[in-house]
Amino acid sequence: MVALTELLRVQLGVLTRRQALSHLGETALDFRLGRHWQVILPGVYAAQTGPLGERQRLQAALLFAGDGAMLDDSTALMEHQMTYVPKDALVRVLVPAHNQRHAKDFVAIRRTVHLPAARRTNDGLALAPPARALTNFALRHSDDRTVRAVLASAVQRRRVTLEQLLREHEICASRGRRRLTRVLEELDAGVRSSPEGDVRALVQTSSVLPVPLYNCLLELPDSRRVSPDLLIDDAALVHETNGRKPHYEDEDDFDSMQARHDAMTVAGLTVLHNSPRLIAREGPRVLSDLEHCYLRNAGAGLPPGVRILRRGAPM
Repeated sequence: MVALTELLRVQLGVLTRRQALSHLGETALDFRLGRHWQVILPGVYAAQTGPLGERQRLQAALLFAGDGAMLDDSTALMEHQMTYVPKDALVRVLVPAHNQRHAKDFVAIRRTVHLPAARRTNDGLALAPPARALTNFALRHSDDRTVRAVLASAVQRRRVTLEQLLREHEICASRGRRRLTRVLEELDAGVRSSPEGDVRALVQTSSVLPVPLYNCLLELPDSRRVSPDLLIDDAALVHETNGRKPHYEDEDDFDSMQARHDAMTVAGLTVLHNSPRLIAREGPRVLSDLEHCYLRNAGAGLPPGVRILRRGAPM
């Protein structure tokens, strides 16, 4: 019984039927299921009668899914403390291709022939690594802006590298791949937020604007550094999204949007601002402003003393 007690402690009070029968006879198990234990999923029990905690649901899903299973997709992303991940009522699990388990109740299962090495939470739950969990989230989730926000934030916060995501892209399933490809192309261009992706989409429709730099690193004449959201260096034209902090605070010397704006203006740059809401609602006006400012200053180049130290976002 000591061994059973320890097993329940390690597995958060959850166990499989096979595990239970290795410690109890059929009669003893039936007795517990009738009075003190409950069935969570087929062949998976909780040694309690009350509601399950969230960690127990995760453990139950892994035990139900079987050997090699690991938390995946949005479930793993929450464990990795990624931002902008939408709420998901399901526990999403990744299993090896030979595993024949099917989705059941609150458990969603994805199979793969490229099973990664799992990571572990502090309480021992197996997790898909960030790049795989992000990739599978992007393949499944239908909204480009949400996928962009989650992946861009992960890259921006240096929780994953673009190179790692590109490696996963090479081996991912075909379903949802086009969406993932679009988002990775944006990230490769330097986009690091969903509003920046909206601006990039607008710019790509223009027959006037050249290809801008996104999140490049500039040095101003006073030696301070700034990383504008968008720069067209040929016209010394900058576009910034209102209300956001610098993406890379260890590189950007400014604490506020106003300070950034003033410093770039003093240095001779033309700086336009729009909020994410205006970018989404008034895209044609945002694009028109960019085009007018570009045409006015095209060919002028960067002001004296302004240097490009890096032509895109860090990878």
